Amino acid sequence: MAIDIERISRLEGTYEQVDRRLDDMHQAIEGVRAETQGLRTEMNSRFEEMNRRFEDVNNRLDNRFNIIIVVMIAAWATVIAALITLALQ
Repeated sequence: MAIDIERISRLEGTYEQVDRRLDDMHQAIEGVRAETQGLRTEMNSRFEEMNRRFEDVNNRLDNRFNIIIVVMIAAWATVIAALITLALQ
């Protein structure tokens, strides 16, 4: 009987050590989760900023392309008008 009590006592001590280690591991995992969430938030913020910048560049390129098209049409119309004027003289 004394051996059983001693054995139970050692098992309880071992259980407490395991319980403390599990608590420590749980806290470490929660810390990693919090850090991961912070990194995820930061990455999302950076991606949103990059997307905004790309949209701005794309809009500027679209505007420039539209201006070039208008200038080309105006130049083409001027050439056609000059050719018609020369043909009619």
